[in-house]
Amino acid sequence: MDIAKCFKDAWGLFKLDWAPLTVTALVAAAIVGIFSVVVGLIAGGGIAVGRLGAFGAGVGAVAGFFASVVLAIVAVVVYSWMLSVVIRMMLRRIRERRPADYAEMAEFGELGTFMIAYLVLGVIVAVCYALFVIPGLIVTTLWLYALPLIVDRRMGVGKAMGDSQAMSAAPGYFTTFITWFVGALAIGIVVGILSIIPIVGMIIGLVSVPFGVGYLMSMYFQSIGEGGLIDAAIG
Repeated sequence: MDIAKCFKDAWGLFKLDWAPLTVTALVAAAIVGIFSVVVGLIAGGGIAVGRLGAFGAGVGAVAGFFASVVLAIVAVVVYSWMLSVVIRMMLRRIRERRPADYAEMAEFGELGTFMIAYLVLGVIVAVCYALFVIPGLIVTTLWLYALPLIVDRRMGVGKAMGDSQAMSAAPGYFTTFITWFVGALAIGIVVGILSIIPIVGMIIGLVSVPFGVGYLMSMYFQSIGEGGLIDAAIG
């Protein structure tokens, strides 16, 4: 697994289709941001109602709770949509040499399966990191390729998780771990440093999503022995 190639491929894939990739991330961020503001307003209203007494406090708490649940559901759906679209755009660029098209944002073929996988994996990984960091690193390494497999090969969740584990084992679990960890750390550091600059930070935050997916796509194609497809796609 070539880490330098992962960075090179990620930049090459992003550079080719930066506009639709960034717009996809921007749309997702805008939708979740709007719902976050709405939830904040509801929570603020709940606090005001709570001042009216015990009944008001109960109504405010219930309203705030349901608003938070709705926000969580919206976030899962929207981020699942965003990731599935970005992965699909890159896969078509790599396999078919097809430029990314804004129309792909309206394709929802595998979204249901993708969303279930995103939720299941997200919960399991989050719990593992919360309990202890090492289990979180392990499950991330094992199921790193599950989401790309669902889009690329139209797999079910269980099959994708099993095949992902086999793909991670092919070059060695430690090699797979080091490769994704270095990429995540580098992207995290850059985003963290530049996020202190208001406009630049927002732009880098949007760019980091497709760039990170491009890094994962490089790992994915290297793991199945088809890294040359990305070389041909990005020229």
